[in-house]
Amino acid sequence: MHRSIRVAVTAALAAGVGLLGCSGSTDPGDEPSDDLRARVLAAGLTPLPEAPIYPVENPYVESRAELGRLLFFDPILSGPMDVACSTCHLPRLGFGDGRQFAAGAGATGLGPERTEPGPWPLRPMPRNSPTVFNIGHYGRGNATPTSNGTMFWSGSAFGLEDQVLNPIAADNELRGTTYAKPVAVDSVLLRLRAVPGYLDRFRAAFPEVVAASGEAPESVVTHATLRLALAAYLRELRTPRAPFDLWLAGDDRALSDRQKAGLELFVGDAGCAACHTGPLLSDFSMHVIGARQEGLGRDTTRGDDLGWGEHGGTPYSFRTPPLRQVGATAPYFHAGTAATLLDVVRFKNAGVSAHASVAADRLSPRVRPLGLTDSELDDLVAFLMALTDSVTVLEPLFQAPASVPSGLEVPR
Repeated sequence: MHRSIRVAVTAALAAGVGLLGCSGSTDPGDEPSDDLRARVLAAGLTPLPEAPIYPVENPYVESRAELGRLLFFDPILSGPMDVACSTCHLPRLGFGDGRQFAAGAGATGLGPERTEPGPWPLRPMPRNSPTVFNIGHYGRGNATPTSNGTMFWSGSAFGLEDQVLNPIAADNELRGTTYAKPVAVDSVLLRLRAVPGYLDRFRAAFPEVVAASGEAPESVVTHATLRLALAAYLRELRTPRAPFDLWLAGDDRALSDRQKAGLELFVGDAGCAACHTGPLLSDFSMHVIGARQEGLGRDTTRGDDLGWGEHGGTPYSFRTPPLRQVGATAPYFHAGTAATLLDVVRFKNAGVSAHASVAADRLSPRVRPLGLTDSELDDLVAFLMALTDSVTVLEPLFQAPASVPSGLEVPR
């Protein structure tokens, strides 16, 4: 979907215009939700902004986003040319991979059926692969969208342009053992420059570069243009039409009674909105919640993961995950230890640490037993499911292209 159409859709939602057969009005017998809506907005839960936050150096250019889409689904970015960005971020799995730990170069298959890649350095990644939905609306230390939001579970990068080339250089993501880390991106650029279909598209997507530096492959296909193209595509993966959004826009029928009850808990007794706030339902801050650690972790000698502690922050703290599309992005937590949303809310309800290295006094102050009943937990799960937009994701932008300029097989 072009940006102009996306803006019109979001504006229609904000104005309460009905979409997808929803009129935006209520039947006479429907119970009004105005009081709940006011409390939800007061808690900071809001619709997506009309457009993502574009950095000055990377404004919206349709040809640039389309180029980024081709690159995202093309195994040419990997060392052995057997894995693409989309291998760990599959559209049919909510732009995640459905695995506890992602498996990059050296593995085969897709999704939960993907094999383990093998011994060091062809090893599984130490964390769960997060969705890239709505990544252009990330905040940095708070819920307010910015162009340099907090990336990764541990907050080790800020902004899409800062983040997108990192997987190319990581041996257990895209690089494998084909070439050394310092030359990984340069090696990929040499490949791309040799593909006429990509060279033409880079020239079309970056006319200002051509005007300033000429049409030579080495002038147009660079570190800078590669990261800008990939970021341009990811920034457009927005999902503004979840049932929750329709309800916020005035359609009381968009949420079931159970979902409204769950929303009442979310902004009320359960206290979820203290951290899960803003348009993406995340404060983009770091918290120690004591989620269980499994797998290799980042410390391969202990199987541990310090999260933000690796970068000078509080040990065992991780970024609050955004909740949009959460119904399509299992498993959950940094180590993928919650298989379902019910597992998540049960863990939060218990309010205790499940991590062997995180004592109770190290938990964030907001972690506490909630005392919710099983029925109330079901209500919370019902509301969380209402955060998933199942319509926008059917648009071509969200799908793998039929082919890519390299001629390699596109992961599906």
